[in-house]
Amino acid sequence: MGFRVKLIFSKVFLWIISACFFFVPVQAFGSVSKPLEVTAQKVEAFNNFKILVAEGDVVIQTNSMLIWAQKAKYEVSTRYLILYQYKIFDFTKNATLEGDQAFLDLRNEEFWGQNIFMFLKKEGIRIKAKDLHKNALNEYLAKSALVTSCEFDCENEKDFPPWSLEVREFVLTPEGISKGEATKFKIKKQTVVSVPKTAYVPKVTLPMVPQRSTGFLFPKIIQGNRLGLGLQLPFFWPYTDQVDFTLSPMFLTKRGLLLDLESQFRLIEPLEGVFKLRYLKDNKKTLLGDTEKEEEKKHKWWFVGKIDYTPKPNLDFHLDIDVVSNKDFLEEFDIGENGFSSSKTFFLERFHRTLEEKNQEYRTSRFWAQYYRGSLYSRIESSYLDYHGASDKDTVLQPLWGFRLNLLPFKTIGNLMTNFSLVHSYRFRKEGYYGHKLSSNLELAYPFRTSFLFNEFKASYFLNHFILDDSTGFSKNSLNNHYYDVSFTTYTQIFKFYEIPLPLNRNLTFLHVLKPYVSYYFKKKPSKTNLPVFNYEDLSHEEINTLEYGLWQLFRLKNQPDFLRVKVYQQYQFNAEETPIATSSEKRKFSDLGLQVLINYTPHLSLRYDGSYNFYGLGFKKHSFDLGLTDWMVDRLGLTFQDDKAWNTRQLTLFLSHRFFQRLQTDFYLSRNLRLEENTEMRFGLSYVHDCYLLGGGVSITPKDTKFFFRVELKGLGGYGLEK
Repeated sequence: MGFRVKLIFSKVFLWIISACFFFVPVQAFGSVSKPLEVTAQKVEAFNNFKILVAEGDVVIQTNSMLIWAQKAKYEVSTRYLILYQYKIFDFTKNATLEGDQAFLDLRNEEFWGQNIFMFLKKEGIRIKAKDLHKNALNEYLAKSALVTSCEFDCENEKDFPPWSLEVREFVLTPEGISKGEATKFKIKKQTVVSVPKTAYVPKVTLPMVPQRSTGFLFPKIIQGNRLGLGLQLPFFWPYTDQVDFTLSPMFLTKRGLLLDLESQFRLIEPLEGVFKLRYLKDNKKTLLGDTEKEEEKKHKWWFVGKIDYTPKPNLDFHLDIDVVSNKDFLEEFDIGENGFSSSKTFFLERFHRTLEEKNQEYRTSRFWAQYYRGSLYSRIESSYLDYHGASDKDTVLQPLWGFRLNLLPFKTIGNLMTNFSLVHSYRFRKEGYYGHKLSSNLELAYPFRTSFLFNEFKASYFLNHFILDDSTGFSKNSLNNHYYDVSFTTYTQIFKFYEIPLPLNRNLTFLHVLKPYVSYYFKKKPSKTNLPVFNYEDLSHEEINTLEYGLWQLFRLKNQPDFLRVKVYQQYQFNAEETPIATSSEKRKFSDLGLQVLINYTPHLSLRYDGSYNFYGLGFKKHSFDLGLTDWMVDRLGLTFQDDKAWNTRQLTLFLSHRFFQRLQTDFYLSRNLRLEENTEMRFGLSYVHDCYLLGGGVSITPKDTKFFFRVELKGLGGYGLEK
């Protein structure tokens, strides 16, 4: 009987609401273009249906949200809705709001409430706010707010999360950017750091960021036997809303003052960039006998930056700058926010392109622009190589200018694909030959099928023209060469299902795919071989006549489509001469026999093996083994082993991470040179892992240095503390 009454009242309330006011389109936290769906256990109408009251499991639903309350009161004339003991599920923001009482103005989506608890599910952020107001711009404002990623009892005033940020004048915009004044960082109920109104913390990943104002940021501390103890105190200065600077001086007890300057800017929407400058007047000391002598101070620096400008979807400009005083500076001072490792990760995430390795002999700075239109692709570029190798800098060819024009592959007759490219480059150096190179390439490709075979034929013609401003080593300033190449590839695929009976009336079913292939490649010897070397293409002077053959095998399980892949392959060179012994520079008819095995059992196991067998005295020449385990015996394990007789290398790398007693996590990393029998690097760390924070520390040991570090990471806020 109770159920019938509830149903009748629900229908009556829904009919009244629709007839009286919800028949007019209204908005509650979002646009609504049709009457709201409302149910309740009890409905009353007062003052000639000008005020409607619903009680008991009141549910109001729109396209964008669901409101639940113990009681709801609606004023028809003003379209005010008052909720008591409510929960609001906002589908657009993937957020939940709850509290004791709230007021909604359905005309302009405004909302007021006291002691509100908000949970942003996607970010995992919990916000406890007082005097919360949501305006017509879909912004949330509060007099004060407590922000954390930890779980806590929002109704218990004595319950504090493990860590939180207390912010006054809180603003949360639809873009997820928040402002605040007088931020306090708390551990439980104790205030640990109190940041004044003029402070700014730009590195946080919360949707809560205090105002962009001048102030000091969180400090960094480092320790190492070569650098000593170091303290870095960053200072942030927002010059304008589009440009800011961060000055981060770090004093090292053994090396002096290391200065970091970073500038980020976004002048207009498609134009943004970052520049970093690191400078040190080195105060390195060496021990001579029983006395410590201070060496002559050396100026060391590194300047790196990137700019992107995309005025149109098919037109973009890019600038990379990377120059350094000496390459050892990047290795020795890989510390702090602007250290090489941190900068490499930062640029990869921000601009989707990385930096060259720190031990490379040259740093590359370049500018390039690209334009696309249909099948047309064009590119201009200019590069500078900051060389730090053993050779003379004056002999390094600088690629000062480059232009490329491509007609991307397009169909001409039937399935015939045509591709054309034209490249002009200018190289300069102080000593030796330099000048212009103009290259053109016309390629034709014809894919076709005959019976069960899939085939493709390709033919290319190359024409190169050199105009030398300085022809040192050559008899003429103008040189030409041309050559062509052709290739033909054919393969087939054979499928077969297998079903193997297993104990307990189970069967193992898998698909076996067999793919044999043969590929022939012929490249004509260039018309001239005594040519300037502007790129790797100019080093190829010999005729190539090669046949490659191999066999792919693929095993697919029901739930593992790429469980096992096996490839065996080899090349045969028709114009090579047999030799009784093998060295790295000799040509051989038969290349090494290659073997590649890949196992992927998602999500626990991944394995890859690459090996090669040499028929000219070296036998099994190369082994490469990569193993990855996840949540199988250990949380994570990575093992890499490489052995190459030709290059006389043997290296082992091991990474292990496992959690004990639910909260304690150990991380171990080892890189060992097995030829020299020494550890390249060994690192050990121990951490306490909470649901919303992490505390840890460890030690890193290399042949030249020993560093200690600790980690402090707050979920949603980022990490601070010692770095290795």
